[in-house]
Amino acid sequence: MRIASIFAAAALALLAGACANRTGDMTIAQWCAADPGRANTDICKQHADTEEVRTTLSGRIADVFGVANRAQATADQAMAREVRCVTRTLNRTRTGTCDPGYTLTGCTQTRYTARAGGMAILRSVNDTECRFNGQVLEVQVRCCAMGPNLPPATMVRDTAPPAPQTPQPTPTS
Repeated sequence: MRIASIFAAAALALLAGACANRTGDMTIAQWCAADPGRANTDICKQHADTEEVRTTLSGRIADVFGVANRAQATADQAMAREVRCVTRTLNRTRTGTCDPGYTLTGCTQTRYTARAGGMAILRSVNDTECRFNGQVLEVQVRCCAMGPNLPPATMVRDTAPPAPQTPQPTPTS
């Protein structure tokens, strides 16, 4: 009885090894292509679905990299151009303007008081000026020009505007 159980265990191990090594040294694609009848097996169907997804994703990834490469080339061209941006600080005005040859890129009210009416409402913005609903104490206007012969700029603050003087909040535990 003991020898019969050893033979049964050996046969079972041999059968399990044969099932585990079903494709031999072939890849799944080679094994599925070797016999047309295997195309309907689960492993071949799964392999076909996986290959379809892989092909679709690789095409999409190539498209995304193409768009990214074109965007990088455009950004590189833009960075190669000579660009000059300046910040003009204007006091007690209702209109922020740029010098001739410059394009308005930003307009911010930087100082106000409650007595003067508080924050003003920005009414209109275009390439050359920004207009508020009333007079403001201080406006900072960001103007940029591009090209080989940049026009001169007047009333320019070369440094960045100062950081707000508000105290940092204390952390709570």
